[in-house]
Amino acid sequence: MARRSAPPAATRARRPPETRPAPPVARTAPETRPVPPPAAPTAPAPKTASAPVYEVFPPQEIERPQPKPVVPPPGPLPRVAIIIDDIGYDRELVRRFLALDVELTFAVLPFSPFQQSITADLRREGYELMLHLPMEPVEYPRIDPGPGALLDRMEPDELIVQLQRNLDSLPEVRGVNNHMGSRLTAHSSRMYQIFSVLKKRGLYFVDSRSTADTVCEPSARLFQLPFAERDVFLDHVVEAEFIRAQFRRLVKEAQRSGEAVAIAHPHDLTVRIFAEQLPRLRGAVQLVPASAIVRIPGGS
Repeated sequence: MARRSAPPAATRARRPPETRPAPPVARTAPETRPVPPPAAPTAPAPKTASAPVYEVFPPQEIERPQPKPVVPPPGPLPRVAIIIDDIGYDRELVRRFLALDVELTFAVLPFSPFQQSITADLRREGYELMLHLPMEPVEYPRIDPGPGALLDRMEPDELIVQLQRNLDSLPEVRGVNNHMGSRLTAHSSRMYQIFSVLKKRGLYFVDSRSTADTVCEPSARLFQLPFAERDVFLDHVVEAEFIRAQFRRLVKEAQRSGEAVAIAHPHDLTVRIFAEQLPRLRGAVQLVPASAIVRIPGGS
């Protein structure tokens, strides 16, 4: 017998699903990161650094043991080399010396703060460079000649290694002069060690004559090293009238001997008096680099 199908179940109207309010979502405050303060304007690169003691000057003028020989100048005017010592600590003063637009030689202290940028400027302008070699003075250790100094207590190999490092830091130099050095330049054995290196490198030496006991000239003669000596310090007394008098003395020395070597330092007053004296200098002498003055002592 056929089964009867069950009557269809009554259909119920469907209710929309009950909507329950969603549980509140915990909101986290947006992460706040500290806002950096606005960048300070870039400060210009410093142009100066704390300068060392520029020199230990002798208490009185050092007389030569014998008169300086007369060297007839090749042209109508006697020749003068002006060396600006202690370069490396003040870029602005170097630029002011360059603005004079005259032939100068710049002696750079090794490992000085602005050594690289200053020497780049000087090379670009075609100026002659020297290593201003720190050497022990009799006042050491009360007065320190600074980084790269050659000291009397050093073993020979140690002294030569330090000298090589100093020279390697300034590969563009044509020559060397002493920074201080009143003790070391009076010792023949030390000067032999130094000059043996300079001879191999083809460099000249200018004795700043910081002591009457210097043995640099006979040592240079022994090594057949191109050599000259300082005749005049232009500004070891930093007073306007004194510096003017030293420029007059420089001209007289050049006219008497045919040539002369002067040393000056990076002082504001020196630049100002130099600019003032230029017209007289240009009419009385020919300014040349130090390499034009040096010669082997005792040679023709």
